[in-house]
Amino acid sequence: MGKLTNRLWAAIAIVLLGSPILIKANNVQADKVAETKSAISNNKSDSEKLLAQINKQQEKVDQLNNDVSNKVVAIDETQKSITSVESRVKELNGEISQAEAELKARKSVLREQLIELQKKSTNSVSGNVYIDFILNSDDFTDLISRTFAVGKLNKANKDAMDAVTAAKEKLASLKTEQETKKQDLVTTKDKLTKQKEDLVTAKKEAETAQDSLQKQLDDNKTTLAGLQKELNAAVAAAAAKLKAEQEAQAKKAAEAAAAKAAQKAASTAAKASSKSSASVSRTSQAISSSSTKATTDTSSVTTDSSETTTKTNDSNQDTTADLPVVSGGSMISVAAQFVGVTPYVYGGTTPAGFDCSGLVWYAAAHAGVSLPRTSGAQSTQGSYVAISDLQAGDLVFWGGVGSAYHVGIYIGGGSYIHAPRPGQKVSVGTISGYRPSFGRRL
Repeated sequence: MGKLTNRLWAAIAIVLLGSPILIKANNVQADKVAETKSAISNNKSDSEKLLAQINKQQEKVDQLNNDVSNKVVAIDETQKSITSVESRVKELNGEISQAEAELKARKSVLREQLIELQKKSTNSVSGNVYIDFILNSDDFTDLISRTFAVGKLNKANKDAMDAVTAAKEKLASLKTEQETKKQDLVTTKDKLTKQKEDLVTAKKEAETAQDSLQKQLDDNKTTLAGLQKELNAAVAAAAAKLKAEQEAQAKKAAEAAAAKAAQKAASTAAKASSKSSASVSRTSQAISSSSTKATTDTSSVTTDSSETTTKTNDSNQDTTADLPVVSGGSMISVAAQFVGVTPYVYGGTTPAGFDCSGLVWYAAAHAGVSLPRTSGAQSTQGSYVAISDLQAGDLVFWGGVGSAYHVGIYIGGGSYIHAPRPGQKVSVGTISGYRPSFGRRL
């Protein structure tokens, strides 16, 4: 009996000594779970900050794209003016040549007139053809007649010569004026071209910065996935260890109870064993509760991680959401045919290539709606609409009224069609990914 009693006490001691070790081990697991949850929370916060920076950088890129497109439009208009001036200079050259020919002809006619007068004035008295013509009159009546004829002839010749000369001088002045205008236009075009090049350089730098932020966000997503896996493993390990320890405790308690029933003489030891088992049970319940809470928190973190990933995915501007069913003549149906087909081209207004306002301008024109060419001017048309009140067919703008730098066509369901930027094609974007500033209803 003494040996049995000793064994029973030994079992109780093992149970009592095992309880602190179990608590310590599970505390270590709980700390690991807490640390991983904290890392996931920090990762989520960093990702949200990066996403905000990416959207802000996207606004900067769109502003620069709009500026470049406007410069392209201005350069094209300036070139048209230069071509027009060159055409006018060419016309003036022709008119000047014509005036010179007319002046030459007038001089030729005058010479012929002088020759005829010379023939009629056989004897030169004064050395002046006109005077000799008058002096060689047959009688007084002829004298008067010749005097009037010479006067009229002189006046006609003088008026003709003056008119031709004046016309020639005026044409020459106009030509000089047009050539000066052309030079000014060429200077303006060169200046616009330089400004465009500077904007393109700035845009490339902004896109590089945006790509860097996107890479950081992608790295964060990879890290988040690793942390989530680590958290799941830690929780699973803690749960498995707790289960094993609970089973071991249950087995030891059963052995102690069996020993108590077999050895009534060890009733005092059996009571101690029962008390110890109750203590261990309470400890196990506390640990089980802690593990359950950790598992619940892990589920919450997993959900948060999913939300972060979803939000990150929503930032993609080139989603291919299903297009709604629309009428054949609407702006949406016109623009929809270019989704995934037509590339972004600075200043583009044809199916060969569009910029953002060029796509809207083209779609509107083919739907029977007249709009200005640039996004800034388009943003003043129609009536203001809050983003929460958008309807399919409304225009969505980024920036301010009159100074918008990007535009798209709302198609419903939180999506819009737009021409994003160089290197991309006409696509469908989402309001949750890249939120417009306001809408306009035409």
